[in-house]
Amino acid sequence: MRKKYLVFLLAGCMTFSAPSMVWATEQTTEAATEAAAGEAASQAGETADTASTSGLGTDVYSFQVEYAGKLIQLPMTYDEFTALGWTLSENDSPDTMVPTGSYAMVTFNNGEVSAYVNVINFGINEAAVKDCLVAGIKLDMSWGDTDLTATPVNLPGGISMGVSNIDDIKAAYGEPSDVYDGDLYTKLTYEKDSYEKVELYVYKETNTLLQADIRNFKEPENFDKGSVSTEVPEIVTNYQAPAALGSDFMDPEVEFMGNLYRLPAPVSVFLENGWEMKDVAEDAFVEGGGVEFIEMMKENQTVRFSVHNLTENATSIENCFVTELSFGAYDPEVLALKLSEDITLGADKSELIAKAGERGYLYEDSDNYLTIYPNKDSKLEHSVQFWFNEEESTTKVASITVHHEMDKQ
Repeated sequence: MRKKYLVFLLAGCMTFSAPSMVWATEQTTEAATEAAAGEAASQAGETADTASTSGLGTDVYSFQVEYAGKLIQLPMTYDEFTALGWTLSENDSPDTMVPTGSYAMVTFNNGEVSAYVNVINFGINEAAVKDCLVAGIKLDMSWGDTDLTATPVNLPGGISMGVSNIDDIKAAYGEPSDVYDGDLYTKLTYEKDSYEKVELYVYKETNTLLQADIRNFKEPENFDKGSVSTEVPEIVTNYQAPAALGSDFMDPEVEFMGNLYRLPAPVSVFLENGWEMKDVAEDAFVEGGGVEFIEMMKENQTVRFSVHNLTENATSIENCFVTELSFGAYDPEVLALKLSEDITLGADKSELIAKAGERGYLYEDSDNYLTIYPNKDSKLEHSVQFWFNEEESTTKVASITVHHEMDKQ
């Protein structure tokens, strides 16, 4: 099977609180200014000493941050993170499920401080928030009344919130990968790879670092991704092949190579009808909610199928579903595809448009393609596309692609 590259999707919701204002009396005397400078220098020295003794080191790409004397190393387990004193917000649940290859944003509290935290599921099965890895954290000290001297936030290289400025950060980490200069702050981004980056916000009013967003969405070595269940999912056992085609060409019932299917149809049903998988390992599987491309052969014809795992957990190829079938005048006749109402190659374009109009369907007619779908909300889930070969006929169907996914409950 080919290697999968995961696309991480935002699966959580953020709850925002209005920031409180913190006012300080302006100090105008020279003595006060010198005292403030001396205090900042003292804090910077203490921060550097803390970094050297806490194990932070100097590498910005170590994806570490020390909060209140406790080291956060990303990624880390949920239990390791909560052991540092962080508790999940009442607005979030540790039992919320996160799809495989996805991450959720939740809120954690530590005393009076709140942080947005990314929990990620690197496994092959759907997992609860509490079983995911903590892989990102956003600490924002630009509002509220947190005393950063009593609750310091330190980063590698002696960088500390409320103390370090842009020059300090560049001296510790070098020139950033990207700089954004806004009205309120300058954001310095240090990016190692996609989803492996540190964003540091230096606020102009104080000329200090007051916000850090750290993400390390890299799967740890030797990570246990879970196991594949040997049970046949209920969605597969509940499938029933149709006894006949339907009464509407948009129905999911189709006839393909002489057999009737109701799309989406399990791969196992195709195997029962004489198809054989090519170059697929016996223990091959598709992760929860994933998709794979395979080739199957019947009567000396090889067809490439995209097969979808419609369950939350990893399962074998046989338990995945075919959602789309195609047939064109350029294909061998044995691959014949017929829709309900006996619609197949050679169907008349004007008649198809008329049928769509009578039933309230929407359609798009462009570049020799006629695409018909029930409504704008279901276009991606249910559609039939007809192609017309202008070199032969602009009115007679030359190919059909039918696509049906499982209706959302």
